[in-house]
Amino acid sequence: MNIYIDEAGAFVPPSGNRRYSLVLALIVPSAAQPELFYQFLRLRDAWPRQAVEIKGSKLDEAQTAQVISLLASHGSIAEYYAIDMVFHPNDVIDELKERQAAAITANLTSEHSGQVVRTAHDDANAIRSLANPLFVQAFMCIQLVLDMLDILINWFAQRRPEELERFAWIIDRKDQTETRMERLWSTLMMPIGESRSAKQPYARVHGFDYTYFAKFEVDETTATEEMKRHASWIRKTLLESQARPLRFIDAKRIWTEERMFEDSKNSLGLQLADIVATTLCRALNGNLQQSGWKPLSRLLIRKGTAPFLQLGKAAGGRHAPLERRAAGVWRILHTNSLEMIRDSI
Repeated sequence: MNIYIDEAGAFVPPSGNRRYSLVLALIVPSAAQPELFYQFLRLRDAWPRQAVEIKGSKLDEAQTAQVISLLASHGSIAEYYAIDMVFHPNDVIDELKERQAAAITANLTSEHSGQVVRTAHDDANAIRSLANPLFVQAFMCIQLVLDMLDILINWFAQRRPEELERFAWIIDRKDQTETRMERLWSTLMMPIGESRSAKQPYARVHGFDYTYFAKFEVDETTATEEMKRHASWIRKTLLESQARPLRFIDAKRIWTEERMFEDSKNSLGLQLADIVATTLCRALNGNLQQSGWKPLSRLLIRKGTAPFLQLGKAAGGRHAPLERRAAGVWRILHTNSLEMIRDSI
């Protein structure tokens, strides 16, 4: 599968009304992508405004609905997290940055090489120096990718199991060179993902086909000596001396085997992700009529919790209620979204 990641919104506390920002992943099945891109180019060429790069902010309701319907017809889905930045002033983000930076070095031991220790401290210092909007965006991207992996595995294990053979990550690049945010996004994903997969292995459902995903799983009993040593460290450091053999996800392989930071001008997939992300952001902030955003429900999978993050000590530990307009948008999308489990498999 091809996973295109983009964001929408400023990720800064607003001076006036509440404003939502979000990060979004558009997942396009590899088998469907060539025809999807061909149809998108045909659709784009039929619009009055011609441009090499189409921005979602420039589209009207009819155009956004057309793009979303096209994506849905080719089996694409989308996952997102949104945030209300009015509850995340600088002191809240500064405190969260410090906790995340400290966590990077918290589990270092004498068993780690000098290079590993130096890299960990460099990454911790880079987090502390990162501008708050970039930190929020990166932190939300990491949470999104980690939380949606379980969903993607089980979604495609029911419908297109062969898509689990590859995970191609294409992230919107804002600069010509790799930024600190991009490096941290990549560096932190692996240890955080590895820890989570060891503590909370992804859910397996009887009757689903996980055959193609097996290449990304590590069984301690049959692993290489290097992986066995690493699994032993995970058990002692993260799992409090759990005795059972570990079976966990090879995070490095999933997130680095195919990972690209690209300019959206050269990527139709990122342009499509921008349209979906911007459409959703405009809807939550009241800048798009329902006819333009309601079709988004055809890309979203229904879940038990709302996809809105409250970071750090925001709102005194309480999750603030959604702004009324945004709550109405989410209720409509949630009610009409896709069921996770197929009627028959």
